[in-house]
Formats: sequence, structure tokens, C-alpha cells
Amino acid sequence: MTVEPLDQTRGDSTPFLNGARTAALSRNEVAALCMKAARGAGMSWGLAEEAGFAAAWLVQHGFDGPRYLHAYLAEAQGRAWSDLCPTVAPGEWRAPEGRTLCPVSLGATLCDHATLAEGLAEGCPLRIGPVDHPVLLVPFLATIAGAADIRIELEWADGSVCIGGDPGDLAGAMDGLAGSAALSLTARPGPARAPAAAASPPIDADTIAALNALAMRTTVPPSEASRAGAGSTASDND
Repeated sequence: MTVEPLDQTRGDSTPFLNGARTAALSRNEVAALCMKAARGAGMSWGLAEEAGFAAAWLVQHGFDGPRYLHAYLAEAQGRAWSDLCPTVAPGEWRAPEGRTLCPVSLGATLCDHATLAEGLAEGCPLRIGPVDHPVLLVPFLATIAGAADIRIELEWADGSVCIGGDPGDLAGAMDGLAGSAALSLTARPGPARAPAAAASPPIDADTIAALNALAMRTTVPPSEASRAGAGSTASDND
């Protein structure tokens, strides 16, 4: 009997889809797929892990994190990730001139500065931006709010939402955060209310395939050269 070896470079999404147009992915599956896709899009492994966390958090709370992440990664292709990081100063975090901030890098940096003078201070607005797809920033803000037991007012030109406030308000704000916007963040006294876990939304087959294609960039395509270089040239007989 001949067994066809599994080629990890094909980007086959069959295990997720089974011929269906959508699939229900677990939080761990979302985190793993989105982390690899972000790495394939050019993020460092550390930043890619944060991207996987953000997408998985959104799915855990009933939002289509993979779709939001893919939309951002598709727009960010060809940009230098170092150009998408914030310039940090008390009261104002800005993108380099003519650029928009990466929401994943911004979220990780906000978490790192949560207890520092440049970070969120109660009652003092922190102006940020502009930020691409700030919907991906929400998981990081929720983490900060929960850890410090505060509420964070997130405001932009067309709306606002209180992270750590009424969990029901979050759903109505998500689509408004899917584009690009300048933001204002203000810390308010708690207690923080954590968003309730929700059923994972079905993930579209096209989204999974697109993320999988990005993820496959982290693998080495099979070739005669790569096969010839596999394994050791020395004998293992002692």
C-alpha cells in the first residue's frame, strides 16, 4: 500500500472545513492559525503570538476575530512593521507621519505601559492614532481593565464604548472599529465587568483559506535542494 505523505506546504484547509462553507474553530485553533498567519505576513513571532491572542479573545466573546485579523493583515502587506509602532509620550501616542498604527503592536505596548507614566492615567485622556482596525485593540484594553479593575472609555469620531462597562455595549461598537480611526482612551474607576464568554461564530471558508495561505509562508516549500539537505550526513552507529 502506498501512503501519500502530508505536504504541510499545500495550505490545505480540509481538516477545518470538510467541504462546508463555514467552520466552528476552537479558541486554540484560532490562536494557532492566526499566529502563524500573522508571522507569515511578516510580524515577529512575539507580535504574531499577540495577534493570535487578540483573534482568539474575540472569538471567545462571539466576534469574528479571524475575519478582522485577515482584513488588517491584507491591508498591511508591504509595509514595514517597524513603521507601524507608536511613538510614546504622556497624553499622546502617535504614528510616524503618514502612517497608521498597528493595533496589535499598539495593544501590546499599552499593556507594557499600563502602570507607567506614559500609559493610561485615571481621568486623563490618552490620544492615540490614527489606528488601523482598532477592533483588534479591544482584547488588550479588556486585559488592562480586568488587571487594574478599571473601566476604559474608548472614543473615536463616530462613537464610543466603555471597556469594562456594560458587556452588552461591546457588540454594537465592533463594526465601527473595523476601519481606521484616531482614538481617545480614558481610564475610569472600576469595578470592571468582564465580557461574558459566547458561542464561537462560524468562520467563513474564504477567511480560513486566506489565513492558511499566509501561515504556509512560514514553511519551506519542498524542493530537490531541501530534500537533499534533510537529515544528517554522519552515521549514527557508534
